[in-house]
Amino acid sequence: MMIDTISNLKAMVDNGEALSSQLKKVAFRPRERKRLELTFGPGRAADLIGRTPEAIAKAEAKGRLPQPKIGSNGRRYYTLEDLTLIRQALGITPGKQAHEAAVVLAVQNFKGGVGKSTITKHLADFLALQGLRVLVVDCDPQASTSSLFDVDQEELWDSEETLAHFLAPTAPLSDFRQTIRDTAWPTTKIVPSSLGLGEIEWHMVAGAEGRQEIMRRFGLLRSGISQIRREFDVILLDPPPAMGFLGMNVMAAATGLVVPVPARQLDFLSTIHFMTNIADTLEALHGYDMGVNYDFIRVVVSNYSRSADGEAGMLRILQQMCGTNMLTNPILASEEIKNSVQEFRSVYESDKPISSHKTFTRCRDNLDLVFSEILHVIRQQWPSTSMAGFDDRHLPEGEAA
Repeated sequence: MMIDTISNLKAMVDNGEALSSQLKKVAFRPRERKRLELTFGPGRAADLIGRTPEAIAKAEAKGRLPQPKIGSNGRRYYTLEDLTLIRQALGITPGKQAHEAAVVLAVQNFKGGVGKSTITKHLADFLALQGLRVLVVDCDPQASTSSLFDVDQEELWDSEETLAHFLAPTAPLSDFRQTIRDTAWPTTKIVPSSLGLGEIEWHMVAGAEGRQEIMRRFGLLRSGISQIRREFDVILLDPPPAMGFLGMNVMAAATGLVVPVPARQLDFLSTIHFMTNIADTLEALHGYDMGVNYDFIRVVVSNYSRSADGEAGMLRILQQMCGTNMLTNPILASEEIKNSVQEFRSVYESDKPISSHKTFTRCRDNLDLVFSEILHVIRQQWPSTSMAGFDDRHLPEGEAA
């Protein structure tokens, strides 16, 4: 019996969209939109701000800061918005200076299943907790990162203010700002992917004749980002898992790479192939007079299990291969991450663990270690924060408060 393939596929798509809506209702119940309800005790708030709890309490007593909120248990607590106000009141600039440009960081690997979108989401949330202004640009037609930021793909279907419309050869948009949307995080914004982005890539290829036109299409994303680069501290790019025109745009726009790699033999071999492709891609861009020379490349082992057979050995091999380009800490495999992503959120978006409190704390502490390494590399790119590892929290306490 002949099956109508198109009808069959469309039926599965319809079913999938209905199930997706149900999943989101469960994940965000009883609200249609994600809202952050994060609160921080004095110790955690002080750590994120870069001051001691005593210094903050002293500033509150002197009237330099508003009085903190008091919970039903009589304890002081702070919200994300409070942390921003405290930083402003104390003159703390956690990111770059106004005249400096954002670091444009691509979380890149052509192999699927390495955790690109999960890492992008968690890194964005970590940086936001530190007070940095973050822009996430989802360049993957699968739109996993957009979904984690609660972007409704159905809303984007008829919208012209999307990355797809900006990258279209006959782009109706000239202002990249029109593609930027707010998120639940006060200092994080997103340029979402949409269902039409994959189709746009085909149009980017079609009709790309002549050196000047090919150069223009390779540089569309870089051109758009240049319009807003001073308005953010970090711009995170989540690329597609293949090197087409979209991938070339990401590689041309980025100023640094984070490469997630599981500590498995097949992934190790894929990483070698990936590095070769990156070098070939950069050579191709140079051939079109689009000089790309990354400020840094960092490899991070993802989904690492110390007890898994062979992973410790593969970690050592990766360390030998990458040397100083490799982060010291791997991202540990954790049920907390897996379960959080299933609820369309990151580990940082709740202080209520899905698993045990011990597992949650161990997971978050591990992510903090990994992302602190990346933040250190990011700070090295700004003259205002790179000198001798200067950091506000190293000021004497009298000056800090």
